[in-house]
Amino acid sequence: MYKKILYEELIKIFELHRKYLAGEEGGVRAELSGGDFYGTDFSNVNLAGANLEATSFKRSNIMGINLEGANLKAANMKRACFASANLKNANMEGTFLKGCNFDDADLRGTNLKGASMEDAYFGNAKYDRDTIWPDGFDPVAAGAILVEK
Repeated sequence: MYKKILYEELIKIFELHRKYLAGEEGGVRAELSGGDFYGTDFSNVNLAGANLEATSFKRSNIMGINLEGANLKAANMKRACFASANLKNANMEGTFLKGCNFDDADLRGTNLKGASMEDAYFGNAKYDRDTIWPDGFDPVAAGAILVEK
């Protein structure tokens, strides 16, 4: 079961995480595991390194979000929009990504092992040799572009 997090609480978490990333006193890494963010607008939020394991972002707008190094293991992202998102080195193992839009996303070094990616779109998404795809998935056929180091 997912837990609802109020918008006001999210704003506080974002600010503490910003301080954490900047190395400022009082900063705390964002801990949002198990949260329900159905339809929430997270566009352009910096959650690099955050723990979002087993969260639900169904139908959320996460365009331009920075999730570099974040833990999204077993999250439900059905039909979320990751356009222009930074997902470098993120752990998305076992994540449900049906119908997601990854247009222009950065997936270099991302672990997508076991992810469900039916009808997901990867137009111009960047990946590298360190990106781990689900068995049998063809990133080029899905529109992704291999970037050499």
